[in-house]
Amino acid sequence: MADLSSKEVAEIACIFVNLSAPEKQAVMMASQLIKRAEQIAQERDISKVEATESLLKQVLSLIHI
Repeated sequence: MADLSSKEVAEIACIFVNLSAPEKQAVMMASQLIKRAEQIAQERDISKVEATESLLKQVLSLIHI
């Protein structure tokens, strides 16, 4: 499994901050989301980008209920 790059975490965290999450919490959530995306990518034999996109879509759909 690839190491989390600080750039990836920062980019995803920025999305969570824009959704009103405190910065510290946004970084934690971004790290967790990326780790899960890596797991899903491996399980489903898809790219990490596809898995990340899928998870972010799920997050956004839950927010807009």
